[in-house]
Amino acid sequence: MKIKSPACRQTGFTLVELLVVITIISILTIVTVSQFQTAKKKANDVARKGDLDAVAKALQMYYADYGEMPAASVDGKIMVVDGSPIAWGAEFKDSSGYSYMKTLPIENKLTTPYCYKVSTDGKAYALFAMLENTQDSQCLTGATYRCGNNNKQYCFAYFSPNTSLDTNGDFK
Repeated sequence: MKIKSPACRQTGFTLVELLVVITIISILTIVTVSQFQTAKKKANDVARKGDLDAVAKALQMYYADYGEMPAASVDGKIMVVDGSPIAWGAEFKDSSGYSYMKTLPIENKLTTPYCYKVSTDGKAYALFAMLENTQDSQCLTGATYRCGNNNKQYCFAYFSPNTSLDTNGDFK
């Protein structure tokens, strides 16, 4: 008579099963991380666009007070009536001390700073930024906008109403 022992039967996962599970988990991790990075870039770009929109509103208030846009420095900063450039990240106020914007936004994530340009007649402005997500529909393909003497290229421009820019960033 034979006695069957339950200890003879082994249970568990085979090496192939473990490798398949590890591969699936790895693929899901890679997809999730890449989607997170894309979402993070898009969120940063939405913040950039919002920052430039706020600067545009401050510029329009300045225009309402002075009848012309503030001048632009050669490196793309806003210059008020007294001729001093305002650094990105500083307060945007006129020579009388009136504040148009408590803190101008500053680009911290990319090496390309924001840039400001004004038309020769002082009636139009353009604000430039480089977007992280170059697949953005508002990002000019090829990043050909140029502003100031910093020789940087930009793919996004926010400009005054009833104005248009050519692909170099010059007013038409």
